[in-house]
Amino acid sequence: MKKFALPAVLVLTPLLTSCGTSPAADDAASAPPTVAAGEVHWSYSGAEGPAEWGHLSADFETCSTGSTQSPIDLPAHADQKATEHPTITSSPTVGESVDTGHTVQLVPESGASTVEWDGTQFTLAQTHFHVPSEHTVAGEAMDAEFHLVHTTPDGQTLVIGVLAEEGAENAAWQPFVEGAATPGTADLPLDVAAMLPEDPTYEAYEGSLTTPPCTEGVQWVVYTMPVELSADQIAVLDEASHGHNARPTLPQGDRTPYEGTLALGE
Repeated sequence: MKKFALPAVLVLTPLLTSCGTSPAADDAASAPPTVAAGEVHWSYSGAEGPAEWGHLSADFETCSTGSTQSPIDLPAHADQKATEHPTITSSPTVGESVDTGHTVQLVPESGASTVEWDGTQFTLAQTHFHVPSEHTVAGEAMDAEFHLVHTTPDGQTLVIGVLAEEGAENAAWQPFVEGAATPGTADLPLDVAAMLPEDPTYEAYEGSLTTPPCTEGVQWVVYTMPVELSADQIAVLDEASHGHNARPTLPQGDRTPYEGTLALGE
């Protein structure tokens, strides 16, 4: 099993670019006009890397000043336990792969999955990946992490995180891998129920988008058990990520992740 040690420093347009949005910035009278957030170049290293995101645009300020940022290092087993069992309901559909410049996402046609969480229904908007994983478990990162970004019409966001480690080839995730290899591919099969780990245990906490503008108030649900991907599948994702596209972990602060199980609806 290949794992990476990550430092704990300092991870909506219609297509929801990665885990972030791209709203336009206001002009400032006493300073040079602020470039629209969608036009601000940011990266995962160097002068435009994660440690500098908050200084690249006024719209990105939360990346540096936020107190509930993501990703974080999760405990192997959370002490607090959920008393309710949220439900995820899905049906097979198809989607199109889209290269955002920072990751490749699979955008479903419709009906891919919904999550009933605390009385609110969230609908899958897109799925994308990070290499290596953004969330770590007991200080260790996995080979990759998938984010199933669910939203509501009023702008709430819930992200299901699926960690991945090297192992056997995964047929359920192969269409996504093919889309990552060839962005722009349409009619890719998408079966969320088959893509989830067998063990329904998750760890949940409130955090943020892991890409600029790092908006907070995001509900995170990260599966404890990783899925397996073959070395070839991981290599495709690695190439599509242009080396790596993972934001390092951020301080947990006074947040306490809790453990629960996600039920599969019919």
